[in-house]
Amino acid sequence: MIDIIMGCYGIGPSRVMGSIVEVHHDERGIIWPKSVAPYSVHLVTLTGKDEDVNSRVEETALTLIDELEDAGVEVLWDDREGVSAGTKFADADLIGIPLRLIVSIKSLAEGSVEWKERHEQDARLVKLEDVAVQVHEWLEAPERLTSHE
Repeated sequence: MIDIIMGCYGIGPSRVMGSIVEVHHDERGIIWPKSVAPYSVHLVTLTGKDEDVNSRVEETALTLIDELEDAGVEVLWDDREGVSAGTKFADADLIGIPLRLIVSIKSLAEGSVEWKERHEQDARLVKLEDVAVQVHEWLEAPERLTSHE
């Protein structure tokens, strides 16, 4: 009887994902390229103690999710209650979804949401009525792939 040894040297999904994370990360976590991210948008809602305000934030988030998902955009929603904004932002950076949209009473007062790309330091405001179109344009735009070390 002869033992047969089979070598498997293929590149599978787990190796590809590991390689992507190895190249695209910083001290805060993963920075998924748009083309392979598990979600395109990470929607973070910031609520407080005022139930009326919280309802408005949640309604806006649900409307945004519907608009984006109708356009074929996959959204991860962080709707945890009792968790600080800093913790939500740190978790969002760790997960590394390429685009974070933040709905808060502060942004709603200006009729906007905060738009923060994972590889950028600063956020900007985008009008609520423009979010879906701008997300679509952003997803279609060429991606700038660089190592973040």
